[in-house]
Amino acid sequence: MQTSTLNVHTPATEYTAMTTIADQVLPGNSDLFLVDGQQPLSNLEATSEPDGHGGVGDDATGNVTTLVNGDQLELYPRGRSVNSSPEMEPLETPSVDPVTQRQVDARANGFAVCKVQIGTFYHPDNAGPCDPQAFSIEWEADFQQPSTARLKLESLHKQFRIEMVDPANEYAYYSIIVKFNNISKMKRPLNSRECCQFLYLHLTGNRLSKITDICFDLEAPPVFQKDKVRYPLDGRHNKKCGQRVGELCTEHGAVAPYAYHLRVVLCDDDDHYGSDVLDRFYDLCPVADIRPLIQYVTMDVWKEDLFSSANLNLVDEWVRTLGDHWRVAFQVEALLRNGIAHTRDVLKLKPRIDKLISCHESIATEVMRYFVQAAPHRPTVQSLQKCFEATLQRQFRRRPFTVPNGRFFCHRVTLTPTRLLLEGPHISQTNRVIREFQGYEDYFLRVSFRDEDRLQYRAAAVQDVDYETLLRDRVGKALKEGLYLAGRRFEFLGYSCSALKTHAVWFMSPFQHSTRGWVTADHVRNNLGNFEGVIRSPSKYGARMAQAFTATDSSIKLHKRQWKEEDDIEQGNIVFTDGVGVISQELANLIWQKLCESYSNDGTNVVQPTAYQIRFLGYKGMVVVDPFLEDIYMCLRKSMRKFDVEGKDYAEIEIASAFGAPPTAQLNRPLVSVLEDRGIPIQAFLELQEKAASNARSADKSLSMFADLLKDHNLCEDFGVPFILRRLNSLGFEFDPGNPRRQLDTPFLSSLRSSAINYVLRGLKYRARIPIPGSYMLPGVADEGPAYVNMGYKDVYCLPEGMIFACIQHSRDEKPTWIKGPCVVYRSPVIHPGDVQRVEAIGMPPENCLFGTLRNVVVFPAQGAQSLPNALAGGDLDGDTYEVVQYGPLLDLKPQKPAAYPPTKPYKLGRRSTIDDVCNFIVDYTLSDNVGLIADRHLITADQFEGGTLHPTCLKLAELHSQAVDYMKNGHKVTNDQLPRTRALSQPDWRESEQPTQSSPNRYHHKSSRALGFLYRNIMLEEDGHPQMRSGRNDALSNALWPLVRGYRPSTDKFWLDSTYTIYQEELKCISTTYSLSNTPLSEEELVMGMILATCSVEGHKRERVFAMNESLSSLLRATRESLVGESRGIDERLSRAWDAWIYSQRISGDSNQSQFGSHSFGLIALGLVLKNLTRVGSLPL
Repeated sequence: MQTSTLNVHTPATEYTAMTTIADQVLPGNSDLFLVDGQQPLSNLEATSEPDGHGGVGDDATGNVTTLVNGDQLELYPRGRSVNSSPEMEPLETPSVDPVTQRQVDARANGFAVCKVQIGTFYHPDNAGPCDPQAFSIEWEADFQQPSTARLKLESLHKQFRIEMVDPANEYAYYSIIVKFNNISKMKRPLNSRECCQFLYLHLTGNRLSKITDICFDLEAPPVFQKDKVRYPLDGRHNKKCGQRVGELCTEHGAVAPYAYHLRVVLCDDDDHYGSDVLDRFYDLCPVADIRPLIQYVTMDVWKEDLFSSANLNLVDEWVRTLGDHWRVAFQVEALLRNGIAHTRDVLKLKPRIDKLISCHESIATEVMRYFVQAAPHRPTVQSLQKCFEATLQRQFRRRPFTVPNGRFFCHRVTLTPTRLLLEGPHISQTNRVIREFQGYEDYFLRVSFRDEDRLQYRAAAVQDVDYETLLRDRVGKALKEGLYLAGRRFEFLGYSCSALKTHAVWFMSPFQHSTRGWVTADHVRNNLGNFEGVIRSPSKYGARMAQAFTATDSSIKLHKRQWKEEDDIEQGNIVFTDGVGVISQELANLIWQKLCESYSNDGTNVVQPTAYQIRFLGYKGMVVVDPFLEDIYMCLRKSMRKFDVEGKDYAEIEIASAFGAPPTAQLNRPLVSVLEDRGIPIQAFLELQEKAASNARSADKSLSMFADLLKDHNLCEDFGVPFILRRLNSLGFEFDPGNPRRQLDTPFLSSLRSSAINYVLRGLKYRARIPIPGSYMLPGVADEGPAYVNMGYKDVYCLPEGMIFACIQHSRDEKPTWIKGPCVVYRSPVIHPGDVQRVEAIGMPPENCLFGTLRNVVVFPAQGAQSLPNALAGGDLDGDTYEVVQYGPLLDLKPQKPAAYPPTKPYKLGRRSTIDDVCNFIVDYTLSDNVGLIADRHLITADQFEGGTLHPTCLKLAELHSQAVDYMKNGHKVTNDQLPRTRALSQPDWRESEQPTQSSPNRYHHKSSRALGFLYRNIMLEEDGHPQMRSGRNDALSNALWPLVRGYRPSTDKFWLDSTYTIYQEELKCISTTYSLSNTPLSEEELVMGMILATCSVEGHKRERVFAMNESLSSLLRATRESLVGESRGIDERLSRAWDAWIYSQRISGDSNQSQFGSHSFGLIALGLVLKNLTRVGSLPL
C-alpha cells in the first residue's frame, strides 16, 4: 500500500513520519506497526525528503506489505490527499456489534483519569488477623480536567500506560507504564456499605454502577517516563522520544523507594454508551489479555503517611544506634526497602529487636536474616510480630550455621531506578581482596544495577527512549558519590570482568583495621599492583584491577624462588602460548589436596585435574602439568602478566577453575545456523534431536537411562544423584522391576524425573540444546614441545599444524579414551561461519611428547602459520573452553576461512585515568552493552536472507559482535547506528516465546524453512502427568541396604540430627526464595536439579541466578555433609551416622501431616553418604 501524508510536525524525523503513516493505515492502532523499543516493523517503510534543518519535510510516502495466511496482500491507495485528521472510510459491512465497537473505541482512545495515587497495602492497627488489607495513599495527582490524563491499553507491548500532561511544559507529559505480567492482582476496593450493595446486585445479576477506582497490586514498580508531545519549533530535537525517569516529581521521589502500588480513579466524561466506565474497562481486560481480572474486595482507602519523612527519620535514627550490629541494621533496612513492612510495623518491632541484641547477641544476626526471608511468605493470618517470634523460637532450637572455608556471607544490593533492594547475606566464593581482609567482610557490598523488573537495563535495545540521563544520574551518582546504607557510607571499589557483564560491582565502607589502620577504597586499590602500563585507558585500567576481584579458591603459597617468568612460544607475530604456563606434578598434587578440602563432596568420584585456571600476583591464565618440572615449581609466560606486583616474597596461587571430567558438548542455535550454512544437512540435526528426545522420554522407564540423562545435561550433580542411581542399580533396583522388594520409585523421585525430562525437552525445542555423542567441552592448552626444542632438547615430539591431542577420562573409567581421527573444533558463541574448523586428532600420545599425561584438555599445536585457538572466534589459552566434536554426520564441512579482524587499540585519554573515569566507563558499558542484541539480530537475519550466516549482512554483524565483546577491555563500543538495518516481514516461528503469556497475539510468526525451524516444530511438549510430590519414604530401599550396614555399630546419640536438619532446611528455604525469578519460591526438585524451570525474557539473567544458586547450594551441602559425618571420624562412625541420617529423613519425609520442605533432598545427602562409605569398605563395587 502506498499513501501520502501532510501536516507532520516540523522539524520531524523518519520516526515521526512513519508513525503518522501508520496512523493512516490503521487509525488508532499504529502501535501494531511497532515492535519492542518502538522499532517500526519492517513491513512498513517510510520515505521522506530532508528539510535542510536536520529533520525531514512535512510530506512522506510509505509502503506496507501485509501477509494473509502467508500470501502477500496488495493494497491500493484511494487516490486522494489525506487531511490533518485522517480517517479511513469503513468498509460497507453489516452493523457492528455495539460491545465490539465499544471495545475498539476504548482501545483506541483509552479512559479518562481523574486521579492517580501511589501507595501501599497494609493492615490497619485495629484490624484482626483475618481482616482485609487497606490501601494507604502516599502520593497522588488530582486532574481537574479529564483530558489531562488518560489510561491507554497497548496490547502489542502487553502493557497499559497512564499519560499525564506535565503542567510545567505543554510539550511534554509523564507516563506510568505497567506491563501486564507485572500485575499480581487488580482490585476494586469496596467499603462496608458498597459491599452490601454489591452482594445484592451480584445475586440479582447486575453490576454496581459508578464504581470508578481500581487498585493495581504490582510485583515491582512501574516504569516512569517523560515523553514529548511534539517537537519544538526552534529546530532543536532529539531522536529519543521518551526519557526514563526515577520520579514524577520531588514529592513522589521521596516515597518511590518504598511505595509503588497504584490506585487509579477513572472518569465517566466520555461515556457514549450509557454504561459505567469500569464496566468498559472490565470488558476490555480479557480482550487485551490482561490477567488476572478485577476482583471486588473489601478495602478501605486512607492517607496514612506510612513513608513520611518524619517516620523514615525515626527508623533511620534507630538504625544509627545499632552501631556494631550492622548485620541487624541491614535486615531492618531490608524490611522497609524490600516492601515487606512499613515504618509503623518496623517501629513496633524495635523493642523486640533491641532486646534480641541485648539478650541473645550471638544469634541476633541469624534470627533477623531468617525473619526477613520468612516474612514475605508468612500466612496471611500471621502478623509480622508473630512471624518474628516464631523465627526466634526456631533459632533457639538450633546451632548457628558455619560458613565453609573459602566462602563468606556476602551482602548484596540491587539499585533500580526507584529502589535500593537488599538481599542476603548469601554464601559466596571469596576473592583476593575479601581474603586479605578476613574478619571485615561486612564492610564489602556487592551492588547490581538493574531495571525495576531486576533484569539488566535494555537501553541498547530501545531506540526511542533515553536511558542515559537516568543512568548517569542514578548509577553514575552512586558510583562517584557512594551509597548510604544502614548507617554506613559505601564507596565504589572495583569489579570483576564476569561481574561487570551482569552489571555488578563491588562497594566498600571505610573501616579501622587492627594492623593496617584506616582502610579506604583508594587504599585497597593502591595495594593491588602497578597499573602504569594501562593508566591512560579507563577500560583497561578497570579490567586489570578486576583480576583481584575474580572469585577464586585459595591454594598453595609459593616463595619467589619457586616460580619464574619465561618467554612465550612465538613464531613471527604469532603467540602460541597466549595465556598458558606450566607447573610440576608435585605442585599440582598439593593444589588438588587443598581444593578437596573446600569441595562439597571432598573430591570423591572426581578425576584429579591436570590443568587449572589461576590468578597469581599480576598474572592470569592457565597452568598445566609439565612432566619435566621437578619439585614444587611453576613457570609463567610473559603473556600472562597483566600488571606488576612488587615486594612480595610469598604469593598465593588462586584457583579460578579446576578442570576435571568434561561436560558433553551440545548444539545450540548459533552453531546449528553456522553448520547448516557449512553444508550439514537438516536431517543430521533432526536425527540428533530425535535421539536426544527419545533418551529423555526413556528416562522415565530405566534407572540407568535416567542417570545418563542427568549426567549428559549436568543435572543433580551436587546432590550426587547420578552416583546414587548407578549404585542402587548395581543392587538390582529399578523404577518398575516387577519385584516390589527392588522397586525404587517414590512420588518425589517421580516428580524429580518429570522435572528433568521437561527441562531437557524444552531445551531441545526452544534452544536447540542437543547433546552431541562423543563430544566434549575442554579447556585449551598449548603443546610445550617447541619450548624444549628451543632449549636444545632432542627427539621431542611437537604437534604439527592442524593436529590436536585430547584425552578424556571420567571417574568411573578404568582407562582413558584418546580421541583419534577427524574432528570439528569450535569455541562458543559461534557467530562467523569460520569459527568452526576441521582438524585431526592424533589419538594415543607418541613417545617423547610433553602432553602424554594430560587429561580432559585439548592440546593445540605451538607451530604453524596461524594460532588455531585465535582462529576460533578469537580465542586464547587463558581459560577459554573449546568443543571437540567427533560425531560423523557433523564433520563433512565446506571449507571456510576463519574471521580475520584487525586488532583494535584501547581507547585512551590524554591524561592519567582516575576512578571517576572508570565509573564513567561502567555507566557507558551499562548503556551500550549490546552483545546479546547483535547476536540475536544475527540469528534472525540468517533466517531471513539466502546464504544465511554467509550473507554480507550477517558477516558484518559477526564483525560488530566481535567488537562488542571486546568493548569491556578496549573501551570501543558498538552503537546501534552501526548495525545494518534489516527488514524481516515477520519473526521465524522458532522465536515464539516459551511462555505463552509473553507472546504478542499481534506479532506474526512465519514457518521457518531453515534447520532451526524444523528442530522447533519437531518437538511436541506434553503436559506433566506425574503426581505431585508428597511422601518420599522407601522401605524397600532401607530393607535392602540394612544387611550391608548392620555389621557396623549404629550410633545411639541422635540429638544432633534435629539440629543438623533444621539448619539445612532453613538455609534451603533461603536459597529457594532468594534465587527464584518470581515471588514463588523454587521447588525442592529445582534445587536438587540445580536448575530453574521458570522462563525468563533475558536468558543471561536466568543463567546468573542459576550460577549463584548452585554456589550457595554447594556450600550448604558441604557444611551439611561435614556436620553429618566429617572426614575426621573413622569409617565405622561415618557409616553409622550416615545411616542414622537416612532413617531420620525417611521418618520426616513420610509424615504427610507436616510440611517438610527439604526432607527429600536431605535424604539424598544421607543416602549418598551411606553408599559412598559402603563403597569405601568394599560392600559395594567401585
